[in-house]
Amino acid sequence: MLTVMTYNVGDGLADPARLVEMLGASTADIVGIQELAPDQAVAIARDLLTVYPHQVLHPDGIPGKGILSRYPLSETTQLDHHPGRPDLQGRVETPDGDLTVLVAHPPPPRFGRNRLHLDALSNAQIRQIIDSVSSGDPVVLLTDFNRLSWQAAYRQLSAAGLVDAYAVSGAGLGLTLPTRLAHPVSRNTPLGKMPLPPILRVDYVWHTRHFQTTGSWLGHNAGSDHLPVLARLERVR
Repeated sequence: MLTVMTYNVGDGLADPARLVEMLGASTADIVGIQELAPDQAVAIARDLLTVYPHQVLHPDGIPGKGILSRYPLSETTQLDHHPGRPDLQGRVETPDGDLTVLVAHPPPPRFGRNRLHLDALSNAQIRQIIDSVSSGDPVVLLTDFNRLSWQAAYRQLSAAGLVDAYAVSGAGLGLTLPTRLAHPVSRNTPLGKMPLPPILRVDYVWHTRHFQTTGSWLGHNAGSDHLPVLARLERVR
């Protein structure tokens, strides 16, 4: 049995001390982080080595990513799926066998001419993500996907054989965004920390059919504008 988490930590919005406390208390064996800021990475590396002795951290702000693992982590690499916004991949050696972990964060669609605009680079990134998880090996994709379940990119992942863990085993709507105002708005107003009710589901744990989901849920908020998503996975024999 394996528990995994995906969390967009908001480029510093999640207070480092709260973030470390939440991660340390979680049941997650593997954590994929998006929008990792330098102060958050420092706190994780300093305070969580006993919980997650295997870490790879790229604290680059909005493009920043990390993988934390209780199990040996190797073959970590940044995948140049989008200029200046690389995804992060690694191999984790769990007691039930090795798997590939991909942490991805495609840019959100933009509004233009009264409609959502999906740029060619983002579409290419999503195709490359699908290629990366279609090797035939066990893969877990941890992502702020910036896409909703009715959009084409979501259907592309499903068509590629990936399973949305929360859709299978989650309770409720699984809404993860926003819990507060995001950067840069939150830096310029006293209302920046005001709680907001999430209205979108854009954060996902996806996995190949080497696993079955036995549970999925939303995690505790450490101060980001996103909520974390966790899933409990069992290897299919």
